[in-house]
Formats: sequence, structure tokens, C-alpha cells
Amino acid sequence: MAVSDPAEGVGADDAPCMGPAEFVAFVALSLVAGAVAVDMMLPALLPLGDYLGLADSNRAQAVIAVFVLGVGASQLLFGPLSDRYGRRPLFIAGVLLLVAGSVAGALAQDFQVLLAARLLQGIGAGAQRVVTFSVVRDRHAGPQMTRVMSLAMAVVLLEPIVAPLLGQLILLFASWRWIVAAVAVVGGISLGWAVWRLEESLPAARRRSLSPRSLAAAYRTVVRTRVAFVCMIVCGLVMGAHLGFLSSAQAIFQRTFDAGLHFTPLLALVSLAMSAAAFANSRLVRRFGSAELIRAGLYILVTANAAALALAVAGAITLPMFLGVQACNMFVFGMLLPNLTAMSMNPLGSIAGTASSMFGFVSMTVGALLGGLVGQFFDGTLRPVLGAYVILGVMALLVLRHLGGEEEAPVVQSAKNELTVIDC
Repeated sequence: MAVSDPAEGVGADDAPCMGPAEFVAFVALSLVAGAVAVDMMLPALLPLGDYLGLADSNRAQAVIAVFVLGVGASQLLFGPLSDRYGRRPLFIAGVLLLVAGSVAGALAQDFQVLLAARLLQGIGAGAQRVVTFSVVRDRHAGPQMTRVMSLAMAVVLLEPIVAPLLGQLILLFASWRWIVAAVAVVGGISLGWAVWRLEESLPAARRRSLSPRSLAAAYRTVVRTRVAFVCMIVCGLVMGAHLGFLSSAQAIFQRTFDAGLHFTPLLALVSLAMSAAAFANSRLVRRFGSAELIRAGLYILVTANAAALALAVAGAITLPMFLGVQACNMFVFGMLLPNLTAMSMNPLGSIAGTASSMFGFVSMTVGALLGGLVGQFFDGTLRPVLGAYVILGVMALLVLRHLGGEEEAPVVQSAKNELTVIDC
């Protein structure tokens, strides 16, 4: 039994009905649903803590960390399921869980129930995310996959500009519950689009067994494909610093810099850099390649934040300086994410669902744990956030060195042979 690469294209009878532009838009909306659940909550963290009577205001940041943990952990389950039963039914199931978690969160009467609802939201968003990446890998590979992801991310990364502003607007007229409920609206749009237009991208002949041997072989393939696993770890480290900033952003702007309601416009301003990075990356990747862009981005991240940390320790950093540094951080994150995703997924087209699930689990779980830890260290200064960018950036560079210049093809081919034997 030969193992074919789904990126070679589905047959004419199986061709998805979405054209290129619609497909990019669908991917963007699918990824936005999960992002909205994080970014719209940012203005509500301090009011949420006051409403629920939390003794430590930093505890409210758990609604971010728990959601991201749900996104990461659920992908280990839904990735293999999508390889076995197809992409479309698992995508729809994930959106339904996201909507259910949103409704439960909006009705929650205490912090523990809210956290459980946020976890359910995250599980649904994780299913939606892993299936979306798998569908992209089913249709594209190599530079074209990176280009599609960059264009989709360019749209997705406009969301951090709009979502916090919308969350702040809701808080002016209603409670935080309406912010949680608003995620259900985004999920409902995604659900309707999928039911109407999304066709199955994984033909029955290419679906994989869910036997323990088959799953073990698939995950072993991912771990043995060094470029994929290293990119997952690097993404988790960078995401940890990014989530640490997001968790602390409201306190930084409103308490450290006394920005008041200017918090959301300022966050939107620095978030513009993420969209600019995604657009730029779709062109830069053709000239320099993903690996060089990742290395350059990490060096910029460490250097800029080390300089800012020195100023913060000396008490000399101002709000405009911090905005400049954070815009740089956002630009680098917007450039790293599509490149790390593409480099991790490219060698593993024959097990795209499993590869995507492992990527999401590792990067999201590492990012959530580190981001939550960074947020708990917030002490009213910029030192914890800037220090996290430096430390985690250096760690990412050290991990990246394990790639060396080694050729991945022999490892991937050997793994494919192993999977072929087990599937037979």
C-alpha cells in the first residue's frame, strides 16, 4: 500500500468547492473564532476579578490560561479523529462545543464554573483549529502552504486590533457575560459557512486507522521528524512570552502607565504590527525562506527586549518607548507563527491531522503554562514581561540550534515506510 501525499491534490471529483480567495477567508474566520475568545476578554479581566470577588486580581488571568490549555490538549484527540473520520464532521463538532462553552460561560455564577466553561470553549476551539490546519495541509504544501497561512494570518491578526475594542465597548453598556456570549456569534457564523460550503478534503482512501499501533507510529513519526518537533517547542516558548504580555496587558496599561480607557486603543495600535508582519512574510518567505526568517525574528526579539529591560530596571522607560518595543514584539510574533507552522507541517503531509494536533498540543500547552506563570509574576512593573521575552527568546534560539543543517528527508521517508507497513 503506497502512502500518497495529500498535498499532491485531491481528484477532480473530490475538489473543494471553495475557490482560493474564499478558502483563505474561511481559514481566517475559523482561526478568528478562538482568538476572539482570548482578545475580547482582555478588557474584562480586572472587572471580572472585582465582580467575582477574587482576592488576587492576577487570578482572573486564569480565564486566558485555561482556555489556551483547552485549545492545546484537545488537539491530541481531534487531530487523529480527523485523520480517521474526515475533516468536515470534526470541524462541525468543534464549533458546536465552542458555542456550548460560550453559552455556559455567559451563565456562570462563580469563578470555578466560568473556568470549566472556558475549558469547554478551548476544547471546541482546539478541534476547529487542528482541523483547519489539516484542511490547509490537505490542499497545499511547501511555499504555497506558507503563503496561504500568511494571507489567512494577515486577516486573523487584524482581530487583536478590533476584538479588545469591541470588548471594551460591550463593557461600557453591559457586563462581561456578554463578551463571553459574543464568541457564540462568531462560532455560529463559522458553523453555517462550514455546513454550507466546506467539503471533505480527506478522501476515504487516505484515512488512517485509530489502532494504538497506528497512533503510536504516527506520533513517533512527528517526534522523530526533528524540524517539526523543534518548531513546535520554539513556537511554545515564543507563545509563552506573547500570552504573558496579553495576560498582563490591561494591568500594564491601566496601572503601570495609568492609561485608563486608552488601554484598548493602545493595544490595537501595537497589534497592527502583527498584520503588517503577516503581509510582509508572504513575500519575504519566497526570498529568504522560513528558517532564516525565524532565526532573524528571534534575534530581534531578544535584542529589543534586553535593551528595554535595561531601561525598565533603570526606571527610564516611557509609554512611547514601551509601545515601540511591544510593536516590535508583535511584528516578530506575526512573522514567526506562520513560518513555524509551515515548517512543522510540511514534512508530515501523510499524517497532517496528527501532525497538526501535536503542533497545537505542544505549542499551546507550553505557551499557556509559561504565559500563565509570567502573568502571575506581574508586580506593577514591566520587568516580568520584558524579562520573559528575553529569557524565552534565548531558550528558543538554543532549541533552534538543534536543527543544525541536517537533512530531514531520510528520517521522513523512513517514518513513512513504517506507517505504510502498520496501515497495511
